[in-house]
Amino acid sequence: MKNLTRYYPTVLLLLLLGCGSGSNFNLISVEEEWQLGNQIAADVERQVHLNNDPAVNDYVRTMGQRIVAQTPMANMPWTFQVIDDPEINAFSIPGGHVYVNTGLIANADTASELAGVMAHEISHVVARHGTEQLSRQYGVSVLAGLVLGKDPGQLQQVAAAIVANGAMARFSREDEREADELGIKFMYDANYDPRGMAEMFRVLLAHQKSDPGRVEAFFATHPTTEERVRDAQKRAEQLGTRAAAITDEPQYQSIRGRVS
Repeated sequence: MKNLTRYYPTVLLLLLLGCGSGSNFNLISVEEEWQLGNQIAADVERQVHLNNDPAVNDYVRTMGQRIVAQTPMANMPWTFQVIDDPEINAFSIPGGHVYVNTGLIANADTASELAGVMAHEISHVVARHGTEQLSRQYGVSVLAGLVLGKDPGQLQQVAAAIVANGAMARFSREDEREADELGIKFMYDANYDPRGMAEMFRVLLAHQKSDPGRVEAFFATHPTTEERVRDAQKRAEQLGTRAAAITDEPQYQSIRGRVS
């Protein structure tokens, strides 16, 4: 494993060039990200109530792996967990860990709507948005301790913030746009109806008006607007829909019934 202290000259150069606050600023290698993600996930999973229904977890895991297989990180180990929580939310953390609330499954009307949210969260990991945030927030010295496991207190604080916020942090519009674009392409390649992402955004916006408390965590970290919905719909229409693309399936409706 690389030692992050090797990055000091590069970091100083980036700061001198004024790139330290820009996008794609990342002090963590992919290998280090997966190690760090496993450590954060262990703390996250001690603070939430994981769903233990094998059928629900198998369905979500199979869907997630089907989408991951279309990404450049298909060779990395990913995990998909379901959290018993009525809030309509999903989030990902560095290192290929994706969490889906039972509230999201219960309120996503079709399999492609769930696939849209999962593809979006997978894309945050593929684009490495989480470690970019950590790089900007903590810098080299703290990250070195986190990656090497020398600062368990800080790891617990990061995990606690993730659980409290329902995600890593509020993503930028640029990050959200990138995750949408990648996610729609990944779900299309996985043979899910790409219109599902825009449809799920519409569901979330409807809940924001009728029952805002249930989507508070999602909107706090994933800013969503009507314009974003239209953009997602436009990208889906540009890709088109395969004749055999999955919009919904009986197995998904069975899973919804198990968490409702």
